[in-house]
Amino acid sequence: MTLPTSTLILKRVMRPVNYPTLSFKELETYAAQLCSTLSLDHTQYRVDRIFIPEWVSHPAGYFKNEWVLELSSKTKSFQFYFSLRSQQCGVLLFSERKLRPCKKATHSGFDLNLSKTLVGLRLISIEAIPGDRVLKLSFADNHSANETKALFLILIPTQPEGAWVVNQELLASTKANAPETFELREAKPMTPERLAKIPYRPELFQSIDTYSKVWLQAQADASFTLRFSHLHRILTTLQDSFQRKLDSLDEQLEKSRLDPDWIYFGSLLQTHFYAKPTVVDGHYPLMDYEKEKMIEVPADPKLDLKQQLEKFFHLAKRNRTRITEANERKVSIEKKLSELKSAFLELNEIEKSAIHTTDALSALEKTWGVQHGPTATPVEHKRFLGFSGHQYTSKEGLTILCGRNLTENLELTFKIARGNDLWLHVKGRPGSHAVILLPPKRTASLDTLLDAAHLCILHSGGKDWGKTDVDYTFRKYVKKVKNQTEVIYTHNKTLSVTIDPN
Repeated sequence: MTLPTSTLILKRVMRPVNYPTLSFKELETYAAQLCSTLSLDHTQYRVDRIFIPEWVSHPAGYFKNEWVLELSSKTKSFQFYFSLRSQQCGVLLFSERKLRPCKKATHSGFDLNLSKTLVGLRLISIEAIPGDRVLKLSFADNHSANETKALFLILIPTQPEGAWVVNQELLASTKANAPETFELREAKPMTPERLAKIPYRPELFQSIDTYSKVWLQAQADASFTLRFSHLHRILTTLQDSFQRKLDSLDEQLEKSRLDPDWIYFGSLLQTHFYAKPTVVDGHYPLMDYEKEKMIEVPADPKLDLKQQLEKFFHLAKRNRTRITEANERKVSIEKKLSELKSAFLELNEIEKSAIHTTDALSALEKTWGVQHGPTATPVEHKRFLGFSGHQYTSKEGLTILCGRNLTENLELTFKIARGNDLWLHVKGRPGSHAVILLPPKRTASLDTLLDAAHLCILHSGGKDWGKTDVDYTFRKYVKKVKNQTEVIYTHNKTLSVTIDPN
């Protein structure tokens, strides 16, 4: 099966999002607006806390290298947001608590140091450094009035940087291997011609909210692009995985078809069984009366005639089973590949649309089990999306997987299942392996265990067995017997299940 190439999609998705980064002239105007909005000449604001903001639409739930200072006075509160991401650096001011902390975010030394030393200080001024893209926030406290404390935000798109400075000593920086002292570089003098080319967009500064809306739209576009790319990578990985499995099955089928005709050998040996043929050079020389020629039938010197006959028919049955199972898996995998082809076509349509709406993307994410954002649970779908066996969901939302043959059983038990997942098998009979995937710190209810036991019996061919025992244990107690396909298990408990047709 040939699927559409994904190279074109990936190149288009990774185009940069246009953030409204400010020139130094625009930054001067914006800094004046910030001071006017905060009324710093008349109002004192203290830093209540510092946190990494949460963005629900982002695949991880947050962007790296951005923070929020929460400011409050006796009557008002503001959130001062700043981003120091490459090509996406800027500052915003919100007059309400628009942003909230992301609990899943990882903290750097920079924000940990800020949280330790900046919280509780008073914000006394915000100023733009003339001729440069640098915003300086000055702070003071009641205990050390002589100290000069400043947070420098260097908003150069290619090399943004944050620096927390006390009396010229650099306490924290976003830059690796920063020197101990901090000095601003001197702004280069500009000719009038060069100065005239510096961007100045007054439409961005009609109000503080105007600039915030433009920035937040860019943030939403960036989140959309990341979600799109994230889903695309998962589907591409799945496509490659399914294609490898399909190629492996084709090789397996070809080998099975090249196997000797064991039925023919068994039938011929059965015809001459009572003549008690003898082995000559590792073969039984037998006359095929229909073809009117002698046929050399392979013989195992360790086996007698009856055992040899049983072996031929056993090999024939095993070969038929292999071919049947391989064909069943091929149908299942080809169906998955067909679904992936439709998903790629939907992605193409979503990407081509002029307006990025998240509804269609969310529907695709839900179909393929992809979760994103700060509330996403540990992503279980990556474990079993490539599994071609049976997949079910219990009433309490837990995933139950069942293998249909030896290959799927071994893949499920030793590649997909983790140590604390629940593993089930019909007691004393060969059959399907079933696994209940358990998220961290979760267990399965009795209803889910009974559902999994029913499925285990059903896929082991025991629909008419009546009352049946099913063993269950944690996957970590299941071991594979060396050089064999059987497994052994310990610490097991047993469910006695009477098949319920429903």
